[in-house]
Amino acid sequence: MDDAERTVKLDLREVLYSGARRPVLVVLQGQSIGLSVELKQERTVIGRGSGADLVLRDEIASRHHAEIIRLTTKEGFAEYYMSDYDSTNGTFLNGSAVKSQQLLQDGDKIKIGTHLLKFAMLDEFEAEFQDRLHQMIQRDELTGLRSRRSLFADLDREILRQVSSPVPELVSILMMDLDHFKRVNDGKGHLVGSQVIREVGRIIGETVGSDMAARYGGEEYLAYLKQGSDRAFDVAEEIREKVAETEFPASTSDPSRTMRITISIGMACFPKDGNRALELVQKADQALYRAKEAGRNRTCLYDPALDVLAEVQEIDPSSIMYGPADAQ
Repeated sequence: MDDAERTVKLDLREVLYSGARRPVLVVLQGQSIGLSVELKQERTVIGRGSGADLVLRDEIASRHHAEIIRLTTKEGFAEYYMSDYDSTNGTFLNGSAVKSQQLLQDGDKIKIGTHLLKFAMLDEFEAEFQDRLHQMIQRDELTGLRSRRSLFADLDREILRQVSSPVPELVSILMMDLDHFKRVNDGKGHLVGSQVIREVGRIIGETVGSDMAARYGGEEYLAYLKQGSDRAFDVAEEIREKVAETEFPASTSDPSRTMRITISIGMACFPKDGNRALELVQKADQALYRAKEAGRNRTCLYDPALDVLAEVQEIDPSSIMYGPADAQ
């Protein structure tokens, strides 16, 4: 019989005991979807405020919305109870409003604002699976950068935090797109294209931090920096120059074959260009479009004058764009 057709005999010593079950809250719906939080403390506060143990970035949730407490029975078993903090919009357990302290059971679903949470008792295998699932949601598999959804949720929270702060900090958004990338896929193949996307992701991640950048889709990337336009512009230029100077693989079989590629970058800044995350990303995308129009391989800052085509005074492109062709 062919070895490939033989059934491998299971060594029972390799069957692992799953261990004790741990109480966790799993986010089934909301900005942090997939996140699981182990209830290690005797009291876990849930809410929108920064002081909560589980922070929900949700305008419908109260700052201190609800809590889960751990009580020990006479027999020594832990039980978990949920209470509402007299929140504005209420807490719902399996569809019913929580009016008093409620005992939680494995599988119970908790609705707070737009978030749906699940109370679960997970063994070590289930907990590991949940953690891996969360990582798959949070990270782009090819580049290791954040997923678009994950980073945008963080950016949205950061802008909301700065808007409500008495002393808001500057935030800059970078939208980046590889130039003429279709030529790479068509001429070199999609495997080579994937290698290029991965390598550019590495460059961006090393420059701004992998937690501050995402693969936005295809050959596009998104990043944000807690810095003003001057410093963020320098960072954008550092990314652009590193990409332009890198020898990328041009073949999956011949390492000696390499090629060059360039990247265009658009930038918008809070609060100058807007006070909502979506608005800022859209304006950074408009600036990216201008960078493409101006010849690619350059960084372009958002300027409303470019969009309205103001005729009050002639616009000096060098004041908002910089690239190899503009260098003096």
